Amino acid sequence: MASVIVGSAIDSTTESKVLQRQNFSKEPNGLETIIEAYAIKTLNRDTIVPVKGVLHSVFSSSTKKYTRMVVESVTTEEQDGGITQILVTFVGLTSLTGLPPTIVRIIPTAGAGIFGPPLTIEAEFLTDSTETQFINGSISPNVVVALPSSLVGNTSINKMPAFINGTKMPDDPRPPFIKRGKNSFYQYFGYTTQTFGCERRGLFLVARTTYLESDFSVSAT
Repeated sequence: MASVIVGSAIDSTTESKVLQRQNFSKEPNGLETIIEAYAIKTLNRDTIVPVKGVLHSVFSSSTKKYTRMVVESVTTEEQDGGITQILVTFVGLTSLTGLPPTIVRIIPTAGAGIFGPPLTIEAEFLTDSTETQFINGSISPNVVVALPSSLVGNTSINKMPAFINGTKMPDDPRPPFIKRGKNSFYQYFGYTTQTFGCERRGLFLVARTTYLESDFSVSAT
């Protein structure tokens, strides 16, 4: 009887699919998921089931449309009466603009620390950058070590941002500084990038970056 009722409902809609329910969830990093259950006629499955990356605002039959959520996965289950249920998982953000706050973790780390405690700072956050933009931003140096001409070459590093997605990052244990001697050079940077990685989830990357205190020194004999 249920399949007959659903089939009648499908026949009466111009979209050839009936939205049965929606489930919303949100991860600690702010990424949101919507799972929508639809009933469709099995014979229309190949033309109705959406592909990965389709916008929620394009496919969904919900009265509320989201332009920053896209299809991440789809599962189908055939039922009696020529009906198929499809579960469409959308991932992204329901907000129109902005990014969620960054998760900042403090991890005790043996051997770390120079002027501060032995720890690693880990940041987990969403970004709308491309993979290439994220990688370039993580490895592009933003502090240059300018060595005296009598010493070896130049080097550079990537400093931890003061803010990520509006979240204040921990302060350096002490302000960065440079100390020069006759045949020596020392520069303290504070917290700098150590590792970085990202995973594509819909229109966004889930990024994770770690930071440690670092310095640079060289001497000539």
